Amino acid sequence: MISRLVILVLLPILLTVGYLSSGERNIIGIIILAALGLGFFCTVVMKTPVWGALFLIISMHWFQVEGLAYTLYLLFFASLVYTLYLLRHGDLKWDRTWFLVALSQIAFVALVFVLRPYQVKLIFFYLNMTVFFFFLGSGLLRWDSSRVQTLLTAHLSYMVIWAFVERAISSEVRVAGASFSSTNFAVLLVVSWTIWFVNGLLRRQTRMFWLCVMTFLVFVSILFSGTRMGIIGMAMGGMLCLLSWQLIVQRDRVVGLLVKLAAFACIFAILGLVVWNMLPDDLFLKQGFETLMSGKLDASSLGRIAAWYTALTVIHSDPVWGIGPGNFLSYNVEVLESFSFIPIVELIPRLGHAHNLVLMVLSEYGCLGAAFLLGVCIVCLKRLLGYIRRTWDAFGLALLSGGIVMLFLGLFDVFPLFPSSMGWGAWFMSVLFSLRKGEEPAK
Repeated sequence: MISRLVILVLLPILLTVGYLSSGERNIIGIIILAALGLGFFCTVVMKTPVWGALFLIISMHWFQVEGLAYTLYLLFFASLVYTLYLLRHGDLKWDRTWFLVALSQIAFVALVFVLRPYQVKLIFFYLNMTVFFFFLGSGLLRWDSSRVQTLLTAHLSYMVIWAFVERAISSEVRVAGASFSSTNFAVLLVVSWTIWFVNGLLRRQTRMFWLCVMTFLVFVSILFSGTRMGIIGMAMGGMLCLLSWQLIVQRDRVVGLLVKLAAFACIFAILGLVVWNMLPDDLFLKQGFETLMSGKLDASSLGRIAAWYTALTVIHSDPVWGIGPGNFLSYNVEVLESFSFIPIVELIPRLGHAHNLVLMVLSEYGCLGAAFLLGVCIVCLKRLLGYIRRTWDAFGLALLSGGIVMLFLGLFDVFPLFPSSMGWGAWFMSVLFSLRKGEEPAK
């Protein structure tokens, strides 16, 4: 007994010394290891895999941080253990569709490694398989309205606290948040908030006071990030919330619904203008909007246009397989260098991805990879629409609202396929995948 206690005390000390011996930066590895340990404890010991999913999502936010060393490779094993546990103890049993989805993605990766149609960067496929196994495991839970609201409340609180702490201690103009990218962080915030707000308000899962408090904190966090798309996303989320409420209350009164929606849009626009004029003029986000409204393109907008052009060029030259994940930057540099005779090209940032979900998938994975991914998305969307059609429930409409915001903002960014948000994206897809006919979530 004494020897076990000694080992229990010495083990974390030895792990800490081992991590820090290769550099202070590896303190991040200790934080992730602690999160993975908490996730394992919640899942296996406490039998609460919902919290295990939360800690896995938080751990996967650190995917792109350099110098993680050992911990980065523990994420795959943590994801695999989570899936193996739920295969035995999950609320749902794996079915033929689950098996076919798993087989199809593994088959695509196997094809790439056998044929090597481009320079294969192992780290990206490692990330993809890590989040994919998490998706398979999480899809065996019965994600009901209460479970989703609990996870999103905790995750939103984590991200908001991060934003405020970073603003307090950092001198950067834009906070990067828990996903280490200002734009991706804002989009992650607003998509999570949309689902959380619609579900919490219409299903009365959260008190109105806390709905207002969290909404205000999310709005301020987006201002800290300086991301225009975050503000647009919150406006879309509010409109979709009203639309969802009207669809539930009076589905058969289409004309009245449109009138109320138009009235709400006018009121929201007026309030938006009032708030906008109250914001300080030197706010980074406000300056960016004013530059755009003046008809000028800032470096961010020029970079996106150049990335879209690069992606279209790549899709035309490599339509079947694409150029492979992680290889976009070199092509973007090459394309822009071909226009180096234009002075403004020097000001355009060189980007590592296409800043558009569709263009990114087609350029990096080709039509073949896009077809495999689309198959999974169609299965998940079909289950969501089937659930909405059967129940006409606010929970289903909340998930649909979040998906709409995500796809719209994905036209200007690559959320949720950005490395630090892939875990959240896998979880969201697993929620849709769990909505099986005949096994409805608890109401």
